[in-house]
Amino acid sequence: MKKIFFSFVVLVLLLILISCDPKIAEEGKKHLNVSSYRFEQVDGLKIAYREFSHPSKPTLVLIHGFMGNTTNFEKLFPTLSKNFHLVVVDLPGFGLSDKQISKPLSRRYMAQIVAGLLEKKNIETYHVLGHSMGSEVAAWLALDRPKNVASLILVSSSICVDNPNRMTNFSDNVFVRIFLRLAFLNYQNMKRTFKDLLMVKENFDEKQFLSNYYLVYQTPVKVVFQLAQAVDTDQLRELLPSLKLPTLIIWGLQDNATPVEGASCLAQKIANSRVVLLDQAGHLPMIDQPEGMVQAIEQFFTRFVI
Repeated sequence: MKKIFFSFVVLVLLLILISCDPKIAEEGKKHLNVSSYRFEQVDGLKIAYREFSHPSKPTLVLIHGFMGNTTNFEKLFPTLSKNFHLVVVDLPGFGLSDKQISKPLSRRYMAQIVAGLLEKKNIETYHVLGHSMGSEVAAWLALDRPKNVASLILVSSSICVDNPNRMTNFSDNVFVRIFLRLAFLNYQNMKRTFKDLLMVKENFDEKQFLSNYYLVYQTPVKVVFQLAQAVDTDQLRELLPSLKLPTLIIWGLQDNATPVEGASCLAQKIANSRVVLLDQAGHLPMIDQPEGMVQAIEQFFTRFVI
């Protein structure tokens, strides 16, 4: 009898968690500027992106990381758009882009999607910035499209981080998926993750986080498993020495998600690279230190690209 009662209590608590989080997510939608998004069909997928400034300026493509979206870069838009034509992409499975993906969701495939979007927009030459997992997408793009990618910026990169064991058949278990949604997409859990792991606490902005949470909450757990089952980071790491283009590596000194040693790891593998370390910045330097990050990008372009 006690076991039945305990199970009932647990079930009620789970239902409360499930019912609360969608309401918070919908509250976050109010802080999202949906009208700023555009959409293109690429390889049968609806890809969301945002565009700022005129295409006559050098095009800089911004690619977010795992469980990220275009809102992660919003603090950079006003300043970067003065000198760059910005194309900010929601990768397949994230943000407002399609969540139902039939092909293996490797970083290289994501790079192909970004390249396809830029082709549809008739943009032939561009610079690419990738954050965390997005740095892998950016690097694949540079490797596969060397004639198109003029320079590369890797921010808080996951390329030198050892990959965890891949998730396999248990991903089909509905209870595992429910647990992961509660664990990772629960509002309070995610808020603590942002404040304790991803950024400097003092820089936390509740409104910005709410709009981000709304978008993250739309991502089905299936996408997480698809990513884990199509990891191609080891192959990418082996190919890095073949990159010859100007490369900037940016890292937050207080990054608790990807160790700062990853910066020197990348610098050793990419010959034409330089490193900028930002103080008082965690895994999200574009949120913690947007001014410092913009300064690093502009100096990089002035000295080594343009």
